[in-house]
Amino acid sequence: MGFMIKSTHDPDHTGLWIFLAIFFGFGLVAQILVVNGIMQITPVNQMPRTPIYQTAVDYRNYQYHSIVAKINSSGVNVTTVDEAVRTYSNLFNVGEKAAKPFFHNQFVMSTLGLSIQDTAQTRSQSEHSNQTSEKGTSNFWSSIPDGIAKSEAKSDDTCAGQGCSNSISAFDFRCYQCRERFCESCKGTGLNCPGCS
Repeated sequence: MGFMIKSTHDPDHTGLWIFLAIFFGFGLVAQILVVNGIMQITPVNQMPRTPIYQTAVDYRNYQYHSIVAKINSSGVNVTTVDEAVRTYSNLFNVGEKAAKPFFHNQFVMSTLGLSIQDTAQTRSQSEHSNQTSEKGTSNFWSSIPDGIAKSEAKSDDTCAGQGCSNSISAFDFRCYQCRERFCESCKGTGLNCPGCS
């Protein structure tokens, strides 16, 4: 009260006296609250400290968390990747095209507890592949002509250079303009053979 009265007597520093009145007024109210037990002041060295190092966020899989959370909150139970792709392809902009790589991700599979395929489907596919491989091995080699099966390293091509009879292969120089193949000694120095240069 004294500061408020002083502010009326001192017209040059009115704001200062009002500020001091408010400051000490709040101090008085706080002291009354502490004495009555309504407010408690804890010293700085006794304040509970929050840990400085928080758990690190795994940013490698950060983008997966929102979709995994939606899937977990949906309540639909899926056990295989194929079921998950069919069930949740509507969460992705391009449907199954984006859902397949998402659900084949190792982090997503382990988080959602997905397996690649169910056991009945795996068993039937393995039986089918065994039967196919047995049929294929018995008929495969008989259907290939003898010349190809022996993988002879013959080259029927000869150099296109005048008077040159060197044999060439698909890996030798080919002229950019006439598309003929030339041996190492006849090829020239540029992209074109000596005749097209």
